[in-house]
Amino acid sequence: MNLPEIAARLEAISVEVEALSDVALEAGDNSEETLAQIEALDTEFSGLKAKQERQEKIQARVDEIVASRIAPTAPAVEPEASIEPELQEETVMDRIPAAAKYNKSNVFASSENAYEAGQFLLATAGDRQAQEFMAAQSVGTDDKGGYSVPTPLASELINLVEEYGVARNVCRRIVMGAMTWAVPKLVGHSTVFYPGEAQAITESDLTFAQVSLTAKKMAGLVKFSTEISEDSLISMTDTIVRDLAWGFAKAEDENLFTGGSILANGIEGDALVADTNVASVSALALTDLTAACVAAGQERGLNHKWYMSPTLWNGQVRDLLNAAGGNMDSNLASGVSRSLFGYPVELVNALPGAGAVSGDLIAVFGDLSVSHYFGDRRNLNFKVLDQLFAVNDQVGIICTQRIDIASANPEVLSKLTVA
Repeated sequence: MNLPEIAARLEAISVEVEALSDVALEAGDNSEETLAQIEALDTEFSGLKAKQERQEKIQARVDEIVASRIAPTAPAVEPEASIEPELQEETVMDRIPAAAKYNKSNVFASSENAYEAGQFLLATAGDRQAQEFMAAQSVGTDDKGGYSVPTPLASELINLVEEYGVARNVCRRIVMGAMTWAVPKLVGHSTVFYPGEAQAITESDLTFAQVSLTAKKMAGLVKFSTEISEDSLISMTDTIVRDLAWGFAKAEDENLFTGGSILANGIEGDALVADTNVASVSALALTDLTAACVAAGQERGLNHKWYMSPTLWNGQVRDLLNAAGGNMDSNLASGVSRSLFGYPVELVNALPGAGAVSGDLIAVFGDLSVSHYFGDRRNLNFKVLDQLFAVNDQVGIICTQRIDIASANPEVLSKLTVA
């Protein structure tokens, strides 16, 4: 492992240990397995820390030797006064064609970042001009000689997945230290008594079960033509990143709410989630929503929310609230967040709206940070395919991640489904 890889792993271990420490404190005397995981991570951390220090010392010595062998340069001569404008160091923005500068990036923090990401994609496809650009940027290469993925390309994709989706934002995030990762969950709670004076305090035991997370691969593949002009690089890169992020976010949410290859049945098929049936979406009434609200185990959660599709909210629920004497339209216009019975409303594109049929899940109420775990084994990763689609003068981009979603405490949720 090189220094950046060691630093990244050390940071990941710190996050894992912090999460496991919270679990161990909750578990008390029954946390032997969690403590064993913490000890294993601590051993790995110590070994990597020592390796990091050795490599840093070696690198410092190499830098010292190289610096000592560089011939001293002649002293700088003060230039004579000139009416010429002062030369400035060239930046990425200086290399962007004038026409491209008008394409402002909506995804990246700046147009420069979007342009650089686009040049990376073209460089890996063999575009000579893009390769010269990447060389001028002093971009490093990976272990196969390809260009390293620019940091903005990966980070902005992850940010957009979190922005577009719900699952990875609201479920409890668990950093998985192995392919299969066991997380303890509390199933027997403490009881508080009222002893009299000088009387013994009655004991109550905490009991635990385990939730197992098993990493599963998700992958997306997009293609683009190498006949991309310099002027369209910014908008092209925006489009690719936005499309991949939307696909991953929707797939994660579909697994959580309606089921898929990761969470087989989803909340829709979970028999432990209290269910309120409605005859159809058009027949939905406030009493149905009230029943779902009452059915959720609210004593276990602190962040209860409603989850429904944009079309259900805009085409049905908001009208019900306005008809009941509310003023939802004016509230939204004034910047007030969406709410139903005082609880926030999150819009989920993976849920059906007016087109829902019998058996379809249309809304969920409860605290997903208590009910479900989102396991992260490996975050989003890029790979560029510069040969597979060469016959069509196209380049493919594969994006993969390894995650799992598991139900931990479904009783804190309730759902609305079409009968």
